[in-house]
Formats: sequence, structure tokens, C-alpha cells
Amino acid sequence: MPENEIRVLLIEDNPGDAKLVSMMLSQAKGASFHLETRDRLDTGLERLAQGGLDALLLDLSLPDSHGFETFDRAHAAAPSLPVVLLSSLDDETIALRAVELGAQDYLIKGRVDDHSLGRSLRFAVQRQKKQTAHLHKDQDAEGAKFLVLVGAKGGVGTTTLALNLAACIAWAKRSVIAVELRSSYGSFSHQLAHMPDVNLSSLLALETGRIDETEIAARLVKFPSGLRVLFGPQTIKESREIDLAKADALLNALGRMADFVIVDLPGALPAASQAAIRHAHFGGLVVDNEPSSIASGRAALEQLCSAGVSRSTLKAIIVNRSAPETGLRVGDISSQLDCKVFGVVTPAADLCVRSYKGGTPFVLSEPSHLASVAIYEMVYKLLSQDPVKAVA
Repeated sequence: MPENEIRVLLIEDNPGDAKLVSMMLSQAKGASFHLETRDRLDTGLERLAQGGLDALLLDLSLPDSHGFETFDRAHAAAPSLPVVLLSSLDDETIALRAVELGAQDYLIKGRVDDHSLGRSLRFAVQRQKKQTAHLHKDQDAEGAKFLVLVGAKGGVGTTTLALNLAACIAWAKRSVIAVELRSSYGSFSHQLAHMPDVNLSSLLALETGRIDETEIAARLVKFPSGLRVLFGPQTIKESREIDLAKADALLNALGRMADFVIVDLPGALPAASQAAIRHAHFGGLVVDNEPSSIASGRAALEQLCSAGVSRSTLKAIIVNRSAPETGLRVGDISSQLDCKVFGVVTPAADLCVRSYKGGTPFVLSEPSHLASVAIYEMVYKLLSQDPVKAVA
């Protein structure tokens, strides 16, 4: 068997669809595929028990099983095997739920071709290998790693990036909390299509000594993917300044509650932001690939450094919004900022719109999109390294 061959089990009861999948995989580039097929879940489970497979391609509607139960039983039978779902439009909600709970990807029948099918399976195998490797690493004895994100200016995609990084970390089976550390309106609720009953504002109304794990846990919202979120204020009435002592109490408690805490900060750096920076293991400056954003990024870097962050530990994350012919190159951005680039997110305006409408981070709803792949790669780097405290 060739070294780069991917062994795939397809469980699909429609002979025409099975033949089409076989034909597409024979034409797919980037890897060779060895395909086996079964037409019922029970015979598929028997084959899974024998091992020797790299991926499972699973139809959700089978003669002996239908819907989420199909995924649940297959995933339970081979929990370490990456699963890519084949679904109809009617099954899309179920497929998305399965991705949140462990499936690697889902593809809509009638919309898949040899390129997208092959790429989805290749990425699924790669992600599963990395996920398994990270899952077996010892947990850090010092508590949570704090990832602090600051936008060079408004509208560069800092909040979207924060939620997708957090969702990806949750998908990798690491406990994570995403926090909007803002004194005024936070947009997590818009992007997740969820209006929390309580949020950061009611927590900060407490005396400093009462801000602990119990009070925070009562205000966290947990999503099916495992992601936990502390939402920022939702109305003008809830807006309140965050003093340094309360910010420290909040962050200290959060550090005992998860493996990772992702903090979405406003562009300006009030006392609460500076408290978060002191906790940071990784500082990410989010910039667009156009000149005005880079100029704002330079000012933000100076502000971060004056707040106590070592420039050598700051990284830029580029969200490409400008067209390739007008946008700045990665090397030029790094040089102008005097800052290393940690990752580059490809243009994804339509993807973001679909994500907001569905209320699900796009790394979960469309994991094979190039923008999702870029965020997965950033998370793998974060999970692989042993970050150094950002404070000099």
C-alpha cells in the first residue's frame, strides 16, 4: 500500500452515490485513496471493529439508522477515527451538531466534487492526528494559558477571530473560555445568535471579593461544542467601567477554570485591558492587509509595549480583506510593524455572513474552508508550543 494512501470506509446505501464517491476519489489530487464500502450501519460497524482505516465517510440516512444516531453510533465504535459526513440539505442541522460534537466535516450531497471531497478527507485525517497528539500531552500545571487579542482598529475581525480560535480549541478537546472584557456593548451575542440572561456587567456589579469561580460559572454560557463564553454588556444601561482590582479578580478566577482563556479586548487599553495583558501568555495584534490598518497597528503596538508587553512576544495576525493586487504582502506587513506574523486568514466575507446567520463559528460550520484551515493551523501552533509570559 502506498505510503501516502488514505484508507477510507464509505457507509452509503445508495449504489449510485457510492459509485460517484469512488469515481471522485479516483480523480482527487493530493493523495491516493483506497475505498471500501458498506451499505448498512451494522456491517459498517463490523468493519470499523477490524481497524486498519484512516477515515470514515458516513451517510447519515441508512436503512438501519437515521440522523444523529448514525453518527453517534459510528463515532462511539471508533472514537479516534476521523468522520466526514455526507448529508442532504434536510440533514444539515444534524450534521452541524455532529461537527460540534466530534465529526471533522460534513459535505452536502450534490454539491461535492473530487477536489472538495479529497481535500476534506485529507484535512480530516491531518486534523485528527494533531488533535490526538495534543490530547495526550500533559496539562500545564500553572493553569490556563491566556490568549489576548487586540484589533489594530475597529472592524478588522478581532471578535470573529477570538470566537473561531476558541471554538477550534474546544473542538481539540481542551477546555476554553472566551471573554469579552469590555465596559460597553459586546458583539459575541450577535455572532453566536444568543442573548445571555446575565453577563459580565452583573458580575462586575459585585464586590471584588465575591468575584470567584462560582459567580463566574453562573454567568458562563456553554455551547454544544464545549466552548464556554462570558458575554460582555448587552445594553447601554449595563455599560460600566472595569476597575483594575475587579479585572484582576476576574482573570485570576478564570485562570483556574480552563486550559485556555481567550480575551477579546477593545482597541483602547483601559485598566481592565492592562490587567489582561499582564496575564497574557500570547498577545495577538489583529490587522488588515492595507496601509491604514498597518499604521493603526504600529500605534497599537506602542500602546501595548507601554502597558508592559515585550515586543518580542507579540505576534501579528493578518485578516486579509483587501484584494491581492492592492493589499500589502506578509513580509512587508511584518517589516512595517517590526513584529512577527503568527498567521494569515484568507478572505472570507461570505463565510462570515453565513456563520453569523447560523450562529456558529465558521471553523465548525465550514471546517474545510481555507479561512477555517488557517485558524486550525494557528491553534495547532498554540497547542504545540509552551508559551512564555508576555510581560517583560
